[in-house]
Order: sequence, then structure tokens, then C-alpha cells
Amino acid sequence: MEAANRGAQEAGGRSVGCNIVLPHEQAENPYLDKFVTIRYFFVRKVLLVKYSYAFVIMPGGFGTMDELFETLTLIQTKTIEDFPVVIMGTEFLPY
Repeated sequence: MEAANRGAQEAGGRSVGCNIVLPHEQAENPYLDKFVTIRYFFVRKVLLVKYSYAFVIMPGGFGTMDELFETLTLIQTKTIEDFPVVIMGTEFLPY
């Protein structure tokens, strides 16, 4: 998420993030104009879809795959429409 936030901020756009509370705490990255910390993954996914115009999926782990497939399911069932998804790269990094 940090790379996307940095790119948005450096291009003059607004940079917003949705952090999740994990057992090993993580801090928000320095490229956020606004952020919210969320306790549950499903709430984070709802917010990501609700306030996004599109998704660009970069290589990641299980959370990235979870968010991708949740979004594709919403598109397939026509729960959301006109929502582009761009998938970059092929590497999958399991934990």
C-alpha cells in the first residue's frame, strides 16, 4: 500500500489508507494524507470497494488475494458495476 500512497502523493493527489489491527502492530506509512485503522478485515474490504473507482492489484500475499477475489465476486454477481480491476505481475508471496 505504501508504494501506491507515495505515488499518489508525489503526483499531487490525495493519499488515503485503511490500516488493519494485527497481532504485530504496524504503523501507518508516511505518505498518507488521511487514514483509518480498522479492527476487522471484512470492514476494510467494504471500505476499499465503497470508496474506490478501480483496483490495481500488485503481487502480494493472502490478504491481496482475498481482496481481489472478494471484488471479482462482487463484479460477477453484479453487486458492483463499472469497476475496473488491473492485475500487475505474476508473483505470489505466501507466508
